[in-house]
Amino acid sequence: MKTATFERAIHKWDKWYESIERSRAKLGYNPKWNRKEAIEWIEKHYSEIAEQARAELVRLQLPSTVQKYWEDCFYSDYRDSQGNINLKKILRCLSEPKSLPDLPCSWGLIWYDNEDVHNPWLRVELKIDARFATKELYDFAATCAYPSILTFIEGHKIKPHEITEWLQGGRPTVDEQKAIECARLKYEEHLTYKEIGKLFSWPLQKDSYGDLNQCSTARRYVKLGKELLKRKNTNQ
Repeated sequence: MKTATFERAIHKWDKWYESIERSRAKLGYNPKWNRKEAIEWIEKHYSEIAEQARAELVRLQLPSTVQKYWEDCFYSDYRDSQGNINLKKILRCLSEPKSLPDLPCSWGLIWYDNEDVHNPWLRVELKIDARFATKELYDFAATCAYPSILTFIEGHKIKPHEITEWLQGGRPTVDEQKAIECARLKYEEHLTYKEIGKLFSWPLQKDSYGDLNQCSTARRYVKLGKELLKRKNTNQ
């Protein structure tokens, strides 16, 4: 599930806009005010807006993760008198780029009390609002959690087991000359990991938005190539 998909689903639900309209009438806000007037009003009444947002989300049985998006819809004049919606007009606090609702999930590495953080076994916690549980949402949360694992591995300099090379596509140990070439492509020609991966026909992985923009193999080769070049220059 992508945030853009979640956003479109929200606006297909009439009760969402009814909530926004009812709340504007209750608090006395007009989205057609000029920007300066609107921002001054928002700053003065924000505590009331936040309280109303929380109450509406409870009434609508929506997760608290979408509160900020509800507030941005409340501020923005994004729907005309014929009911046509322009999502590009929903801005973060009326000033920042396009707002998107946070998905009802969270993720991250966790450790229990007195647990050795250097243990190679890692525990990943995924939390999903059961009312929105779908395989797409689970896959999104898991994909987002994966970079945390890579960061931990790199930060603690954990070397992969030799078997891992075969598990990640059946390839033998890293070709040092190819690693040096990958480092050159990255730092001299400024290719992305995705571009390097496609150049060598390596598998790509999804990023936190679900797009195929990551390549763990390219990242590994670039890292080794950088180390090899550094070692070579030191010995000269």
